[in-house]
Amino acid sequence: MFHLIITCDYELPGGGQGDVRRHMIEPTRQLLRVCEQHGAKLTIMAEVGELWAFEKAENAAFKKHIGYDPVFLIKQQLREAVQRGHDVQLHLHPQWINARWSDTCWILDYKHYNLSDFEDDEMVALLRRGKDSLESMLRPCCADYKCVGFRAGQWNTKPSQRYLTALRDAGLKSDTSVFKWGHRYDGGADFDYRDAFSNVLAWYSRMDDINQPTTQPTILEVPIATESVRYPRMLTPRRLWLGMNFLREDLETRAAIDNAKGVQAHTQRRAVKLRRFLQRYPRKLDFCKLTGREMSSSIEALINQCRDSRDCLPIPLVMIGHSKEIRNPRELCIALGRAAKRGGGDLLFSTYRNFVEKYIEAVALKPKSND
Repeated sequence: MFHLIITCDYELPGGGQGDVRRHMIEPTRQLLRVCEQHGAKLTIMAEVGELWAFEKAENAAFKKHIGYDPVFLIKQQLREAVQRGHDVQLHLHPQWINARWSDTCWILDYKHYNLSDFEDDEMVALLRRGKDSLESMLRPCCADYKCVGFRAGQWNTKPSQRYLTALRDAGLKSDTSVFKWGHRYDGGADFDYRDAFSNVLAWYSRMDDINQPTTQPTILEVPIATESVRYPRMLTPRRLWLGMNFLREDLETRAAIDNAKGVQAHTQRRAVKLRRFLQRYPRKLDFCKLTGREMSSSIEALINQCRDSRDCLPIPLVMIGHSKEIRNPRELCIALGRAAKRGGGDLLFSTYRNFVEKYIEAVALKPKSND
């Protein structure tokens, strides 16, 4: 059975320059409505670092500056979402851990842009704190709620051994950061998923290499669904519009990382960009960047790719999007409408947590090999 899992990274634009109501609350409200219209479920990947920064007493001036209480609105929306049958899982951009509000803007800690910029025990403590924060917030309104999964900020999961060990020691069951064929190094983001086991199928990761599978019940990797396409196919109006809107944000973030870490990767960046233009590119199943027709076509192509792989194990089709990038969820509405009407009975809407639990259960029930 294929599980269509709609995940949304719930966060402000980089640098904290956006507005919580505009870039998080209202877009997510629209997403919830569209999902419910078609019987689908949304999984909100809640950026807890921002929430913790908003809650700090020393950052109280932020609330006065914007004229409303962002913590109340965020917690209210997350609680209402799980009450309505949706899901919330863990997401974290580490630069928010030591963030402070200064007059009219956020000052982020770019020395800690990756989770691995912290010591091992600090990594575990942050992940455990995030898991505990979500469970203490959501269990009063959904008694069986569990935080089982994590998505790394900027998909940074290096080095695998430290990253996966931290997830395990924090009590998390799974990760959903990998997208096959993706690779990037620009002084901040640092990942390489070209050798990932699959662009669709889930796997238990080897502790020393998140890309490779093991038969041991380690951290379950639930990859973001991708297709390999020629770079020109990425140059669509929707992508170009988003790229132009976030270009300044990206440049400012990279400059801040360079300044904080003393990184000089500009020459490497130009070389990487040139190679990317000449090579194939991982096109994620992104509901902010694809049209309804493109999403539907990708879903069918990924299902057809995996038909021979179906056995007793569930297969995820993980969609991704960002609340800050949503203009109008009309295209997602089109794709979900088509998914709901498709025949075959082999595709169902699922939350992230529901998939993880079903997969773990299926693995436990699967007959052992005699090899």
